Amino acid sequence: MRRAVALSTASIALVLAACSQPGDPAANNAVDINSAADAAQNNIADYSSSTADDGTATPTPGASATPEPLNPPAPGMPGGLPDDRTPVSEAPFTPDSAQGAANVVQTYYALLEAGKYGQAYALWEQGAAGMSEGAFAASFAKYREYHANIGAPGPIDAGAGQRYVTVPVQVYGRLKAGSQPFNMRGSVILHRTGDIDGATAAQKSWHIHTTSIKPRPGAAAPATSGALPATADARYRCIDGSRIAVHFDNRADTATVRAGGKTLAVLTGQRPASGIWYKGGGYELRGKGRDATFSKPHLPPLACIAQG
Repeated sequence: MRRAVALSTASIALVLAACSQPGDPAANNAVDINSAADAAQNNIADYSSSTADDGTATPTPGASATPEPLNPPAPGMPGGLPDDRTPVSEAPFTPDSAQGAANVVQTYYALLEAGKYGQAYALWEQGAAGMSEGAFAASFAKYREYHANIGAPGPIDAGAGQRYVTVPVQVYGRLKAGSQPFNMRGSVILHRTGDIDGATAAQKSWHIHTTSIKPRPGAAAPATSGALPATADARYRCIDGSRIAVHFDNRADTATVRAGGKTLAVLTGQRPASGIWYKGGGYELRGKGRDATFSKPHLPPLACIAQG
C-alpha cells in the first residue's frame, strides 16, 4: 500500500510500504555519564525486531514465506517521529529553504528504496559519506526492504556564509536474514553555502553533510554495545550558572538538549577518540567522564559538570 507524500515545514512523510509490530518502549535509564559517554555508533542493521528497545533479546518467529506487513511506530510513539499536529502547508517552497533541504532527504531515501544507490550517493557532499560509491551501494545488500518516514525540518542555522538544516528521519524495513524487520530513528544534517561571491550553484544547493544512520559496510556492533542502555540521561551545571538536561539515545546516536523545560537542539553523534561528542544546528556537546563543554550558536563553549 502506498500513501501520498505531503511535503511541508509542518510534516514531511515518505511512506512507501505497507504495515512490523513496534518494539517495546525504550527504557529511560538515568545512568552515570561515564556510561553515556560510551554511546555506540549507530548501525541500523544491528537492531532488528529480535532486540527490544531495552537491549534484551525477544523471541523471533521463524521466517515465513509471506512475512507480516511492516507497521513502523507512528509519530508520537516510541521509535516514531515527533508528533507534529501543525496543519500541512500547501504553499510552494524554494530549493534553498529548509523545506527544500527536507525535499533532498525525501529524494535520497526514495532513491535508496528504489535501489538507485549511485544517484543517492550523489546527494552527499563530496567525501562526506565516508566510503566509495561502490562500498556505499554494497552496504545495502543486507536489506530486503528499506523505507523511511521524513519529519519536518528544523530552522536554518546560518553563520559565516554557511547554512545547515537538521531533518528527523525514521528508517524501517526488513533484513534479508530471517526477514527480520527493523526500525530506527535518527536525523540528517544538510549543508549549503550561502549567497556569497564565488560560490557555485552546486555549493549553494543542499547536500547531505552527516547522518546518525549512515550505512557502514561490513560494520559490526561494538563489543560493549549490548551492555549499553537504550537511553541515558544526564544533567549538567555550567560555569555561567545555567543548567542543561541531556537525553542520550544510544540507538539513534543522538543527544537531546533541554534547558528551562524547552528543547534547545537534537544533536547527532560524531566520532570522538574518547568520551562524547554531539553537534548540530550550531550547538555542540563534548565531554569525558563528568566534565563537558556546551556551545551555543556563535558563542564560545561553556565548561559544565555532570550533576549527581
